[in-house]
Amino acid sequence: MDANNDISQLKERLNNDINDIEAALSLGNLYYDMNDAPRSIVYYRRVLDINPDLTNARTDLGAMYWRNEDIGLAEQAFRDAIATDSGFGQAYVNLGLLLRHAKGKVAEARAVWQQLLEVNPNHAMAAKARELLQETEKSVS
Repeated sequence: MDANNDISQLKERLNNDINDIEAALSLGNLYYDMNDAPRSIVYYRRVLDINPDLTNARTDLGAMYWRNEDIGLAEQAFRDAIATDSGFGQAYVNLGLLLRHAKGKVAEARAVWQQLLEVNPNHAMAAKARELLQETEKSVS
């Protein structure tokens, strides 16, 4: 099936059941993959209206806010994801990257990545956090 057909079917499902979280999440993910930040934001927000505890959707929402240049909303989404699930490594990595690249706050970014290593040094994203810490080591005096 092509993406347009998938989108039509998922929208129909969501129209039939506004609380179809799987359809809303799938639509958010499809638009994410298509780099359509405004549309993905709509569906990720719908997902979080249904279940605010879905850390992966909140983290993806943050990424889409960032892509849409809504830096404050992106930062808040990543921070909320961490507050909801302190073990969700991707939110730490994304928050640190946002702080570093969008806000120029390298020391703050490093603190976020270090926090991930303290919370869960064996997390799948811990290697990325270590790599980013090493990469930015000389950026902080």
